[in-house]
Amino acid sequence: MSGVISKAIQILDLLLPHGTEKDMGVTEISKALGMPVQSVHRILSSLSEHGFVTQDPKTKRYKLGLSIMKYGFLMWDSIMLRTVARPYMEELSRLTKETVYLSVRENAEGIYIDSVDSPQILKISEPIGLRLPLFIGASNRVILAFLSPSIQKSLMDSFNWDEIPALKPLTREYIEQELMNIRQKGYAVTADEATEGTTGIGAPIFSYENTVIGSLNVAGPSIRFGEQNMEKYSNLAKKYADLISNELGYRGRSRQE
Repeated sequence: MSGVISKAIQILDLLLPHGTEKDMGVTEISKALGMPVQSVHRILSSLSEHGFVTQDPKTKRYKLGLSIMKYGFLMWDSIMLRTVARPYMEELSRLTKETVYLSVRENAEGIYIDSVDSPQILKISEPIGLRLPLFIGASNRVILAFLSPSIQKSLMDSFNWDEIPALKPLTREYIEQELMNIRQKGYAVTADEATEGTTGIGAPIFSYENTVIGSLNVAGPSIRFGEQNMEKYSNLAKKYADLISNELGYRGRSRQE
């Protein structure tokens, strides 16, 4: 299997444009890479099925497909998100004196991709790369809440509700009601779900395509998240998430207008 994957990568590399669009025939690719024609044809068929290459029906020549562009844009979005978000994260942490996280979605999970630690001795400090199902924690649940209804339902159907890695019982009915509340408020709040004695506030970040691509989160010990701070931190999280979204090219109407 690894040999086939290696050959597929070689073919994709060969079809990479250099200034102008590049297309090649099966025999041409076979000679360039020293691969049997049948092998090249078989690999191209598989790549074509998944949109990584496309074949011109007239010339029968192949070029890179839209799937390559899609994954390229996803990677670019991730890099851009971290670059754009960092100064806002630092400002949000300075104003709240709490830990601030940046999260993104990968399939049915949310992942921390950056953080700014609280300057206080008692603080939350979760590792970058931490993964949890999208229905656990404010940082993840707010992403789930703003996904399209079809994607949201598909993800909800895929979760194993009998084996939930949370510190408190969570049911599908409870989460569905929570998602409705989050969409109305524009942010999510959770406590004692991933880590005992902690509270998190998450606000959604949207891309230039007007789709949710991540969340900005304030997290800390629950004893510091009283009613007054909860309102202040929620407003700040929404404000800075909106600023990040706007800088990424989000064209939707700001929740604060």
